[in-house]
This record gives sequence, C-alpha cells and structure tokens, in this order.
Amino acid sequence: MDQLTEPAAGLVWHYTDGPGLLAIVQSHTLWCTASPFLNDAGEVTLGARTLHQELERRIRTDSRYEALLPLLDDTQWTRPDDPGEGPSPATCFILSAAQEGDLLVMWRLYGGGGESYAVGLDPQAPLSVLGGSQADPHDIRVQHRPWRPVRYGEDDQRALVDAVFDELPEEMSDAADGGVIRPRDAGAMDALGQLRDDLEAALMLIKHPGFVDERETRYCVGIHHWLDEAALPPGVVRHRATAYGMAPYLVLTGAGEQGTPIVSTTAPLPIRALAISPSPNGRAATDSARELLASYGYDVPVVRSHIPYRE
Repeated sequence: MDQLTEPAAGLVWHYTDGPGLLAIVQSHTLWCTASPFLNDAGEVTLGARTLHQELERRIRTDSRYEALLPLLDDTQWTRPDDPGEGPSPATCFILSAAQEGDLLVMWRLYGGGGESYAVGLDPQAPLSVLGGSQADPHDIRVQHRPWRPVRYGEDDQRALVDAVFDELPEEMSDAADGGVIRPRDAGAMDALGQLRDDLEAALMLIKHPGFVDERETRYCVGIHHWLDEAALPPGVVRHRATAYGMAPYLVLTGAGEQGTPIVSTTAPLPIRALAISPSPNGRAATDSARELLASYGYDVPVVRSHIPYRE
C-alpha cells in the first residue's frame, strides 16, 4: 500500500463494499451476525465437536472430567454422535475481520462491480451492543470477547482446547455435587469461574482449514436471556434477510463514555485506517474516501492496495 501516512501496525481489517462502508461510517455501527448464518456451514459446530472429542478422551483417563458433561449439554452444543443443529442462534454472534488489510482473496470476495474497502479497526478498543427501547439489560447477560485469531490447523485447535481443560480437575472437584456439576446452581458456577465462557470462546475460534486464506480474526458476543435462553432478547437482537434465512444480528457501536456491554446511543467506532481495493480509479477515489471519513469524524489514513490485480 502506498500513502504518505501508513496505518498503525496491529489493526484488524473488516472488508466491505461501497454501500457497506457508507453504512458503517454514517451510523457508527457494525453488524455482528449469529454464527449459524455465516458462510461456513459448519460454523461453531466444528468447535463443539472438537471440545466433546477432547472431553471424552480426558474422561477415559480422569473420571473427574465426566462432571463437565451436564455443563456442555446445558449449552445446546453438538455431540460428535448427535449432529443436531448446533447452538441456538440467540447465543453466539460473530464480527469478522482479517489480520491483514491487503488480501487478494478478500478483495475478490467483496469487490463486486466497483471499489471495495477494508476498515482498519483498533483491536484494543472496546465495542458495545446497541440496544433499542425494549432492551432490558437486567434480563440479558452479554459476554464480549475481544478480537482473537481463528484457529485453522489441527495443532492450533488442540492447543486452544487444551488451554481450556488443562487446569480444571481441582476446580471440578470443588464444584461437583455428588459427582455432577449442576449448571444452573450459582455456587457451582462460581467455583468453576470462567469455564463456560472459555468453552464458548474456544468453539467460536475453531474453523475448517479450507478457509485459512481469509486469515480471520473475530470479535465475539454471547447473548443469554436469564428467563428463557431460547428466546431472542427484544430490542437487542435484530433480523435481516440473507441467502441463508432471516439472520439474527447485533448492532455494535463504540463503547463511548458509558463503557457498558449494552448502550442506548451510538459512539464513534475505533476506525484507525481505510484500505481501498486494487483498481484503476487512482487519487480521486482515495481523496473522496478520505473526505467521507473525515466528514463523520474519522480523520485517518486512507491507503491503496499494492496488488497489481486487474479486475
């Protein structure tokens, strides 16, 4: 990419087309989509199978791990011998980006009939869920999981799962009641600490190796309704029509001064740069994109792809 001011290192890059860029900067929002409606048909269920397989392997050598089975069952995740349909669409939401801002595979995916863009986001800056007037944060548990890279290789996936399970036997012994962990028992869940969150985070980061060229990193949000986890919380979870059905999604915005998981007003997103796809449109397209961003408060570098790709 060639520009006098290069973007800061370490950004994550959300690829989009022209209308998508306009919507992002004008509304200060990004969409976080329910996992069953992403382009990987095995999204999340591959991670669930990996977790179950590793748990069953550990049970064979340490019976204390058997106490985790009810906890996994309570999350509606998939067993290897019962494919099912994976987690409820009200549970796992994913905002995708790439670890690099000039990937030809991504430009081809989002190029369409004109310019496409990669929005450079600061992965250290928090995001919030934008809730409507019906949102009641007391009824909803919202778990934000900051940007982390997807694991495609078997060794990386195993290391991720091992990190969840390795230190658990002593905690499980303390939490178990008669050898069974009761997931809805507050004392047991307190003793296990972040176990459920760690399990959910792991399954959302495991993806089929066929997608490795996307070099994906993810911001994940878990939504749980205290009263009925099968229900989609009104005012928080929204829907849009897609090729895969009516996809539930969350609207994310900058955390702003409120700094809470759910906010009622938008705040600027942590946009730190913009990259433009390979094209012959030159300086005029770069300048107009910079002017657009600045008009909505984003005075950031705008850079062009260095890939000599002819559309």
